[in-house]
Amino acid sequence: MVEKIHVMQVTFGMGIGGMERVIMDLCRYVDPDRYRFSICCTHVRGPLADQMEAEGVPVIFLENQTRWAKRLRGLELARIFKRSDVDILHTHHMPAFIDSFVATRFTRVPVFINTDHCKDYPIARHWALLEKVASQFADEVVAVSHRTRDELIRFEGIAPEKISVIYNGINIKLTRKTPPEELRKEFGFTNGDTVIGTVGRLEDQKGLDLLLASIPHVLRQFPQTRFMIVGGGSKEQELKRLASELKISEHVIFTGWRGDAVDLIQVFDGFVSTSRFEGMPMVLLEAMALSKPIVATSVGGVSEVVKDGFNGMLVNSRDPEDVAKALLELISNRRSAEQMGYNGRIRYEESFTAEAMATSYDKLYRKYLDRKRA
Repeated sequence: MVEKIHVMQVTFGMGIGGMERVIMDLCRYVDPDRYRFSICCTHVRGPLADQMEAEGVPVIFLENQTRWAKRLRGLELARIFKRSDVDILHTHHMPAFIDSFVATRFTRVPVFINTDHCKDYPIARHWALLEKVASQFADEVVAVSHRTRDELIRFEGIAPEKISVIYNGINIKLTRKTPPEELRKEFGFTNGDTVIGTVGRLEDQKGLDLLLASIPHVLRQFPQTRFMIVGGGSKEQELKRLASELKISEHVIFTGWRGDAVDLIQVFDGFVSTSRFEGMPMVLLEAMALSKPIVATSVGGVSEVVKDGFNGMLVNSRDPEDVAKALLELISNRRSAEQMGYNGRIRYEESFTAEAMATSYDKLYRKYLDRKRA
């Protein structure tokens, strides 16, 4: 029996987010007959670690989080890599990348790859310098969008020939078999209500204050519009206060964290994203997979997912009236919105499935394994 190739995914932690979902799907879909996967969490464990262990993927959590332990993290990782016989080291994002780079100076790892998921530039100069140095010792840096690649070159000075682009991919998994009509009734929506929704962490990155500020403009023309914000985070109470100040609370539902967030997207007539920065947002792929037309701020790799006028509408400013204008267009022209939803589904199937992502990473793994073994 041929021993499987060991790929260790190293990350900050397995919390709830798009990067973590990429890691999970790589463990699930990259040729299970050829590879075995493990995950190493350097700073926090996170709830998705339990799920991966339940699926048979070992998870290592570095429990010592003292200041000195963090400073010596590279040495600790070096011992883990050596003990675990890592064939391919695949890191995700800056902290894991830099700590793992230090570790590779003390122990040999055949293949070293990092995936950069996105950052809010500019970043501190010392971090940019450290990542540039680490990239020189990595076999390849993967960007999740062409915009992310351009930013790595521009802001961090990483050599263009070091960077490739692999789009994120997902597989839709509905946890409830409840028809959308029944879900709408569950939340008190009537047949005459138009439901615009979003899913994500309630943090500054997602820019949901912009969405709330756009709602009064929408309601002036379409007072039967309802808005659903699915997710939780540190900004939840602040956003609720803003909704109250804008006198739109009765039109906005904050669901908090939901394990059935994907199911709830079925309720939406349109999906909206008002992020300040993004790499390759997984939630937009979910909306496309469920045939939902999208209104989104054109940041990061969003324009590589949403083609303006084809499967959604892009907003190029942070003016609430511009967001409202796009939402009003979606609401007022149902036939066009349905066509955009259909187009999004086709686009998802062509380019953004988990299998497509896994195939691309498999090719990358094989490329460097074959080169090192030649």
